[in-house]
Amino acid sequence: MVLAMGISTVIGVALALRFNVLVLIPAIILAVISTAVIAAARGDQAWSVVLTVVLVVTTLQISYLAGSATLMALKRHLQRQIQAQMEVVGSDGKHVGTVDHTESADRIVLTGDDPKAGGKPHLISVEWVDYVDSKVHLNRPSRIAVMEWRIAA
Repeated sequence: MVLAMGISTVIGVALALRFNVLVLIPAIILAVISTAVIAAARGDQAWSVVLTVVLVVTTLQISYLAGSATLMALKRHLQRQIQAQMEVVGSDGKHVGTVDHTESADRIVLTGDDPKAGGKPHLISVEWVDYVDSKVHLNRPSRIAVMEWRIAA
């Protein structure tokens, strides 16, 4: 039972870092089925199987919540590091734009003065940020970032 809860914890946190909450539905179904089958194959009593399933599902949900909270804190930390006039580069090291300011909890506004911007400010997601040093480094190539950015209203 402890091993199953440990595995559920790791899976829950991993899912939170990568997927939205809807991924919990298939994850819970899979956890219930696999936990019940394994416990029944070991010959555990019915009450023990039910208890193990409940604990595994609860652990999965709580660890997903903890992973989500951690991800939000990391995004806020990244956003605080991003300053106006910082260069934004893709994972290929090529120029994407220049930061005008950050907006809400998940968007960066790029200046419209940049040659690639065509005179209009653009929005990119904070989720695209891989790391920040003297520049904002994205987790996608510059070509993809420019294709996926949105024009700011």
